[in-house]
Amino acid sequence: MKKVSLLLLILSVIVIVVALYYPAQPKQQPYMISCTVSNDYNGKTVYLIDKNSDECVDSCAVVDGAFQFGGLLGSPAVYDVIVNRIKGIRATVIVENGTTAQVDMTVRPAKISDNGGYNEKYAALNSVAKGMNRTIDQMSQALRETGKSEEYIDSCAEVAREASLYNLYRNVISENKDNMFGAYFLAVVARDLYTTCEELDSVMSAVKYASGLTPLVDMRTRFHQREITKPGNMFIDFSAFAPDGSVSRLSDYVGKGKYVLVDFWASWCGPCKNEMPNFIEINRQYGSDRFMVLGVNISDVEANFKEAMANLGIDYPQIFVPKKNSDNATVLYNVETIPHTILFGPDGMILERGKLGEELVKTIEGYLK
Repeated sequence: MKKVSLLLLILSVIVIVVALYYPAQPKQQPYMISCTVSNDYNGKTVYLIDKNSDECVDSCAVVDGAFQFGGLLGSPAVYDVIVNRIKGIRATVIVENGTTAQVDMTVRPAKISDNGGYNEKYAALNSVAKGMNRTIDQMSQALRETGKSEEYIDSCAEVAREASLYNLYRNVISENKDNMFGAYFLAVVARDLYTTCEELDSVMSAVKYASGLTPLVDMRTRFHQREITKPGNMFIDFSAFAPDGSVSRLSDYVGKGKYVLVDFWASWCGPCKNEMPNFIEINRQYGSDRFMVLGVNISDVEANFKEAMANLGIDYPQIFVPKKNSDNATVLYNVETIPHTILFGPDGMILERGKLGEELVKTIEGYLK
């Protein structure tokens, strides 16, 4: 009896170990997306793109104004069906396990029906939202005609959106928290509804599949980086290259006892180039053993960066951050638009963000005095 009991115990342990290290894979079920398009697209290539990873899942050609995609799906997904990528048409399809969807791409927007009803629900929601936005626009125009200020009009419009549109969004997300439609819709409208990590974390934890959607993960990262790089926090270091190709870091300049004004810019950015004479003048007027300007070129081509330096007559230090740099400076500092400035204190603390023009000059003068 003891031997039998010991054998059962060993088998039980093996089962537990296998379950822990080799968890059961989700059961795959077939899906089918059938599409109709204008015969003008006959022979054109169609792509099925995973909207989350932006990867091409499948492709085919249009034949007699129709095409199909199908296969096995382990978990829900959202696909973009793109006909003729250059000057083509597209439709976004929510696909659950076992979905059979019919997509009519001869109309705009594409009409999508499926056996789960999520795509039809999404289309109906978009229609209601457009109607609410139209009503708010009409209200704003009526207020404008009575001579109300734009600030007052914007305030009234925001109150109206919160009471109608945003309330609708939250209800839809709550009602669909257990399916991909709810997660995808959250990703679409999250920027309108949430402004902090805490707010976004709260809803993401309640919505199934939300934590696996790249747009929501990226948004949460931006919120977090914005929080830890606001004034009052110490600088975050990142790697870069000097114009001569040598390795450089932000810490080569920041935290060395000087006030450092960092300007994030790119050669393809018109407003950046328009602002450049101001930075050159600031550096010439205030540059000293207490203050300097540092340019951080981002999202650019190295040759274009060097050419712009010469053409613009930039005479203060510059570092170049390649697009595929191991340290993504724009993510680290949540730089969403350029030009963007950050003023660092002598000890490396972030003092100010986003100031330009006369406001920036007055701010610098205030600290140097």
